[in-house]
Amino acid sequence: MALLQLAANGLGVVVVLLYFTLLFPESATEELSSIDLNLTVFGVYLIVMLVLGLPLNALVLRRAVVWVRNGTPPTDRQRRLLFSLPAFETLSALVSWFGAAVLFGFVNRDVQRISVGIALAGVVTCTLLYQLLEGHFRPIYALALAHADLPADRREIFPRLMLAWMLGSAVPLVAIGLSPLISPEPLDPGRLAWIALIGALAGGLVMMVAIVSVSRPINRIREGLSRIEQGDADVRIPIDDLGELGRLAEGVNDLAAGIRERETLRELFERQVGMAGLADLALEGGEPTRLGERREVTVLFVDLQGYTRFAEQQDPADVVAMLNRFFRIVVAVVNREGGWINKFEGDAALCLFGAPQDQPDHALRALRAAAAMPRELARSAVELRAGVGVATGEVVAGFVGTSERFEYTVIGDVVNLAARLCDAAKEERSGVLASEATVSEVPVPDDPWEFAGRLAIKGRRERAAAYRLVPDRRRSRWRAGLRSGRA
Repeated sequence: MALLQLAANGLGVVVVLLYFTLLFPESATEELSSIDLNLTVFGVYLIVMLVLGLPLNALVLRRAVVWVRNGTPPTDRQRRLLFSLPAFETLSALVSWFGAAVLFGFVNRDVQRISVGIALAGVVTCTLLYQLLEGHFRPIYALALAHADLPADRREIFPRLMLAWMLGSAVPLVAIGLSPLISPEPLDPGRLAWIALIGALAGGLVMMVAIVSVSRPINRIREGLSRIEQGDADVRIPIDDLGELGRLAEGVNDLAAGIRERETLRELFERQVGMAGLADLALEGGEPTRLGERREVTVLFVDLQGYTRFAEQQDPADVVAMLNRFFRIVVAVVNREGGWINKFEGDAALCLFGAPQDQPDHALRALRAAAAMPRELARSAVELRAGVGVATGEVVAGFVGTSERFEYTVIGDVVNLAARLCDAAKEERSGVLASEATVSEVPVPDDPWEFAGRLAIKGRRERAAAYRLVPDRRRSRWRAGLRSGRA
């Protein structure tokens, strides 16, 4: 910070030199430079200002940023002191410059332009010092604002541009306007041209600094929005501005946080329902008031045998562990065939093939999953056998429930048929039964199926034709007959 003050005050000295060199005759400047009193007064005044100002500024700075050194969050008092630090440092410098203007005006009563030149140089110096200090403290602002709210009424763009205008335009114009009052000789065209050129260059330089101070945070915000547009929600723009630009960056961070939260909820929803596309389907128009669509699907129902007695005799934790092993196998088998676990019902699972996504070979997929499930369960540590029922038919698929809570499911007689076949399959050696409609959909199944008869289904007057999975010991003969038939 001392280097910034030195640079700003050095600019002030340059302004004073230009002021006397370009605005006033050389004779008056030479006459003034011969006065030893000014140099003596300047040295004494500079020593006094350094002795009084530097310790005070260092004390305020230390209290404002001590939390950074300690690695602790700032208090509200420390935060307010930090935000007012550029203004405090600038005000102390402005007091020094105006004090010098008054002092040298008193010493040089006959040459009042000295006081005017020092005052104008003080305005230039302090304006530049404020902009430099504000940029210098921005990284610390970002730390202080990481877990704090921005001031609601703080404005930064307007005063920043006004300071740039003051430094680049107002001060040179004031200096030119005051020259007839404090100089006996009018400006000649040569000096006036130099003043215009230097004013234009200085004004452009100052405005460029102001534009960069505004455009840099805007570019960061633009880059953050571009990343969000490309699907990257892990965007965090550092908030180092107390005004409009800081609130704009805060809004972008809130937008990214909202998108991350939505994606987290989407992932949780997809894990809950077991299908990635269902979240998009629900967002696009999944309402329980809408009628579902009719489609042909294959329903696979799997249920554990002897679960009630097992749950009575085992510790609840052991029961939960067994169910997790069971459902892990069911989910793996169904996912492998492209199906979807519609819901878990205690010790049972309702699985769908052909909904909600279209699958022309849904029956073949379901039969493969039904044949693989008993084998996978037999090789696992699941203590109980399971019955598997498969049925194919037309259903109405859509969202059912209320506007407060709804779910995607299928409604139709085929669901009840699959559940009844599952109950009957528990008495079969293979543990798997499929409806005639399912088997007839697959001309050449991967596994052998044989007619099991017409079974009485609870709740239905007509018996349902069912097929059982051929036991493993008879599959070799089935495959041999299949090859000879193909030949």
